[in-house]
This record gives sequence, C-alpha cells and structure tokens, in this order.
Amino acid sequence: MQHQLRRELNKGAPDLRLVRSVLVSVDGRTTISYFDKRRPTDHVHVWSVTKSVISILVGIAVDEGRLRVDQTLQELLPNQASSMTPQQASITLRQLLTMTAAISGDDGGLNLIADDTVSQILSYGMSNDPGVAFEYSNSSSHLVAAVLRNAVDRPILDYARAKLFDPLGIDTRPAWQGWETGPPTSGFNKPGFAWATDRAGVNVGGFGLKLTTADLVKLGELYVDGGRWHGRQIVSQAWVDESTSEQLSAEQEEAAQAQYGYLWWAGEYNGQPVFEASGSYYQRIICFPESDVVVVVTAADDLTGIDTLHLTLDPVLEKMLSPLLP
Repeated sequence: MQHQLRRELNKGAPDLRLVRSVLVSVDGRTTISYFDKRRPTDHVHVWSVTKSVISILVGIAVDEGRLRVDQTLQELLPNQASSMTPQQASITLRQLLTMTAAISGDDGGLNLIADDTVSQILSYGMSNDPGVAFEYSNSSSHLVAAVLRNAVDRPILDYARAKLFDPLGIDTRPAWQGWETGPPTSGFNKPGFAWATDRAGVNVGGFGLKLTTADLVKLGELYVDGGRWHGRQIVSQAWVDESTSEQLSAEQEEAAQAQYGYLWWAGEYNGQPVFEASGSYYQRIICFPESDVVVVVTAADDLTGIDTLHLTLDPVLEKMLSPLLP
C-alpha cells in the first residue's frame, strides 16, 4: 500500500508533487509512511491545525474547572470588559469555539504587532449578532487563546507542555516565540519548534504553530482513543465527543459548507463518523474513531496548485483508505 501511494503521488497530477508527507496510523501503529523533500524530524507550519490544538487545551481547562463553554466574554476577559459593546460582552466561549460569535472573518482586527491584539480585535466590531451565523475567523480563535491564557494564568505554551505536549512526547524545546513570522530570516522560518505570539505574549490561536508529522499523528491518536494516551486520560472523553460533534444549525452548516465542532471539522465518511483538524495548504489530521485510523497529510506552503490539490489528492487517499475502513 505504501509503494502504491508513492507511485500515485509521483506519477499523478502535477499538484500532487506538493504533498510532503503522509502518515497513516491504525490501532496506534504506523502502517504507511511517506516523505518527499521533507524529513520526519522537520517541523512545519500547520496553519489552522493550531485551532484544534487550542481546542484540546480548552478542553483540559474545562475538565479542570477553569472554564465553561457557557461563560461570556465579559466574564472571561474582565480586563477588556469595559471596552466591550453589550453584544461583545454577551459572546459565549461556545460561540467562539464554533465560529458563530460574529467576530469578523476578514481578520482586519487581527494584528499581532499591536500593543494589545485582543483590544484591537474588539475595536474592529462585529459582523452580526452572536450565535446567528457561521463565520470562519482567525480573530475569533485568537480570542479563544486569550481566554485560555487568562483562565490558566500562565503562558499557553507552558500550559500546553505540562498538560499535552510533554505527556505525548512532543518535543517543544527549544521554542521560537514571537510575532515576526513573515521574513525568511525570522526565527519562525528556521528549523525547529515554534509557536507565534502576539506582542503581549499570547500564543496565536488560529495559526502559527510548527509541529512534525509524527506530532500530528500523536494528536490524532489521542482523540481516536477518547482522550487517552497510553492509558492516561489527557482530556476527557466527554470533551473529545462534544468538541468533534456537529454543533452548527442547518443554516450555519450551509454557510460553512461542512459541519463544525469546537475548532474541529466534523462529519461522516461512508457512514462512519470522521473529524479533522485542517490547515491551509492541505495540512490535515483526519480521524476515524470507529476504525481507530488516523491519517496525517502535510503539503508545501505553495499557492501553485493549492486550489486543486484536494481534487487530485482526495481520490488517492480514498483509494488508500478503503481497505482500512470497514
């Protein structure tokens, strides 16, 4: 199967050359391993997969009683409460997690170099009433990160190491953190682990995390095993189930063109439940909990072919997965 995958990726449509790695785990064992122009130890920007990592950390904080999804932004960010409009003050954590908080999806307010990125997002205004419409938003995700940072009262990376990364054996040392991610000479673009922050030091909630392909497999395995890792409950089964379940109304689903949980995409594949963490340029963790199958794909950060990659790669993955999914 591994040789067949390599053959199809190398001899198929030109945009398939953008695929850099594919790892498939079945029952916790890696059964397919493909790398091209990338080493297994290379850390790559996983883009919006960062959102799903934030969701896991929020779930751990909920399990610890630090957060509730029905809490409002006024409660969760008391230092900014005085500058919130009544609408903003009423936004719940659940609405932020489901992208229904009416925080603008054009991210005009998300400015990592601002002195106070959170206040900048709030000053940008809202696009609707909270809870009405689905609007995918990096700004909304960064508010979730700010909420988490406030709830755990320490840097998010410190919390993530103690509660998630270290227990799973995900190496995050040394770590580059900062807001200048663009220049090629930036520390973000050098080899190794990184997690971008805003200028106030809040790790970015919507993107900016660098992990290895194997790290992504571990996160998927954690979730297909109901939040357990080698017998240890890292995050509750209840949070795994809730965060990967369909949370949108029919009208919101139509706008999203898919179902969404708490910063995880959710749905079905051939009658089986499936959920995934999905980032730009086809960075994905695809989880089939009933079959205990995890598929991780990373691809080049290249605009050429990115709009059509899913059209050529999805059939290849489906062909590869058909023997693994009853």
